[in-house]
Amino acid sequence: MKTSLVGAFVLGLAVAGIGYYALNPNSFSAPSAAVQTPHSEGDGHGDEAGEGKGGAHGEGHEGEEGGVHLTQEQIARSGIEVVEAKPGEVSKEMTVMGTVVADADRMAHITTRIPGIVAEVTKKLGDPVARGDVLAVLQSRELAEAKADYLAALRREGLASTTLRRERDLWRKKVSAEQDYLDARTAAETAQITLDAARQRLATLGLSDAEIKALPKQEAHAMSRLEVRSPIAGRVTNREVTRGELVEADKEIFSVAELSTVWVELPVYAADLPLVRDGQTITIKGPNEQTAQGRIIFTGPTIDPQTGAARTVASIDNTDGAWRPGDFVSGTISTGGEPADVVVPTSAIQTIEGATVVFARTEEGFEKRTVEIGRRNGRVAEIVFGLFPGDRIASGNTFLLKAEASSGSAEHSH
Repeated sequence: MKTSLVGAFVLGLAVAGIGYYALNPNSFSAPSAAVQTPHSEGDGHGDEAGEGKGGAHGEGHEGEEGGVHLTQEQIARSGIEVVEAKPGEVSKEMTVMGTVVADADRMAHITTRIPGIVAEVTKKLGDPVARGDVLAVLQSRELAEAKADYLAALRREGLASTTLRRERDLWRKKVSAEQDYLDARTAAETAQITLDAARQRLATLGLSDAEIKALPKQEAHAMSRLEVRSPIAGRVTNREVTRGELVEADKEIFSVAELSTVWVELPVYAADLPLVRDGQTITIKGPNEQTAQGRIIFTGPTIDPQTGAARTVASIDNTDGAWRPGDFVSGTISTGGEPADVVVPTSAIQTIEGATVVFARTEEGFEKRTVEIGRRNGRVAEIVFGLFPGDRIASGNTFLLKAEASSGSAEHSH
């Protein structure tokens, strides 16, 4: 009986203990709370091995706070550019608005020198042309008359020359009088003058020497044919004629421009003119954010009374055709500056939670570095704290790194 009571008492204690621990599960881990693993404090690696996956375009993963892990392949695929922080100059800059125009030395406005009816148009707007290419063919009565006058003068000159040679021989042989020889010489000289005038008229109307020499063999129906040719190589940028149209003399019918080089016209206010000079480098920025380095080739000596600005012209290379006449652009002119120990592109600088940062290249990817900015302009900035010359940093598409670093900071804050 006593044994049964003792057994029942022990069984009751066991059940009570099980109930207590069922209601207080943390009591099992309490004794080990004072045992710390190497990563239990400070570095935050404990539970992050499977978290933070993503990176730029969702391909990297973040390690320590502010670091973004990316492979070289991921960096290249994300378009993240890497440059070296190095000594340089932070220049003062002045930005003015301007317009792209064709290079006046590489364009031609083509007119007709005589009236005529357009018989044929051989080039369309935008067509490439070589120097001497036929742009259009006109039928001109005035040209036909000028050609006829030339051919008549050519025949008269031939006859007069023949007569002169005969009279000279007869005079030398004492067969004819000297006066006959002198009259023949005068007639030949007059015929030559008339021929020269007729030839000059054709040249004035636009015929080349080769075309004039070929006139005696030209068929009658082609006498009124006037070929309008391009004086330069380039592209047709304007066309003002259609077939069957009557074209008056001196009317512009085509424009041709060679656009491998273009100009940018920029009005510079009088107060800023002392900072601008011919030969100065200028950075042109276009409507699609494209940029080009150019050179100032002209600074106007006069001020427009309506705008208070002088006409300034810069020349830029346009081999790739990225710049089109009529584009509105901005031009940034460097007006001198001072050297700096560490200079980086402004595209490398980001702001995260109020701090100015750049992303320095590491073996694992990039790490966020807080920096202090000194002087800056629209292109570069001086770093007075946070970087050393030779440090490699991200300078393009850094917003991807900013997004990843910001999301990582948010995770750590929780």
